[in-house]
Amino acid sequence: MEALYNRELYGEATALEIEKKGSTAISIANRWALGWPAKVMALLIARQYLPKLAEQTETEKDVLAAETSMGHLASNEVLQLHGIRPEPPEAS
Repeated sequence: MEALYNRELYGEATALEIEKKGSTAISIANRWALGWPAKVMALLIARQYLPKLAEQTETEKDVLAAETSMGHLASNEVLQLHGIRPEPPEAS
């Protein structure tokens, strides 16, 4: 399992919650933090980060589990074909 990137960004309690959600959540959190740090910070400030991460995690798991005919594609390609955006949503 990959390590959570920049744990200090989240604070210890949030970092532990991310890690409890498993490897898919950690991968998404790392992708978001490396690609869109301002959006991540806005979600953290708005206290929307963990619910949005949980939603994205479930969506990605569901799409990848249901898609059996595209085994020749990478996971990110399958998600893209299903319209799943790689970046975090905007804070509301």
